[in-house]
Amino acid sequence: MLTINPSLKYNDLSDSCKVSPEGYVPEQIIIEYVPWLTYQEQVKVGLANTRTFFHLDELSRDKWPSNEVLNTYANNIERNKMATIDKLPSSAWKRIVLTPLNEVEKYKYQAPEGKGNRSRGKEIHYIISLNPDGSYSIETKLYWVSKYHKFWN
Repeated sequence: MLTINPSLKYNDLSDSCKVSPEGYVPEQIIIEYVPWLTYQEQVKVGLANTRTFFHLDELSRDKWPSNEVLNTYANNIERNKMATIDKLPSSAWKRIVLTPLNEVEKYKYQAPEGKGNRSRGKEIHYIISLNPDGSYSIETKLYWVSKYHKFWN
């Protein structure tokens, strides 16, 4: 399950997600994405983060603006990012469709390498590599489910 800040329409902060509840295998996972600006491009168009905008690395902590000013700026930037993304044409959006049931069948009788909690079973990880030319590759790896983490599984 991917948890996104409810005030944000798009997830621009995370590079991972987890399907839940544990053991559930959806027929498909559809990832919709759009190529985005490099950080240097974001700075040019006024979407820099607070650290860059206020030059915080160059200031001693006592010279920083108040937390209220920093938080207000950060919230405004996130709203501006969401609005900028909203303005992108639908043709800019790309889609990747994953079929977990096929992967479950592929790995059904295989045992992962390495350590893990065998009593909790196995999990499949997708590694998706996006290329500058718009193509992508998908690799899967099989792991033992790690020990229980209260806020993850």
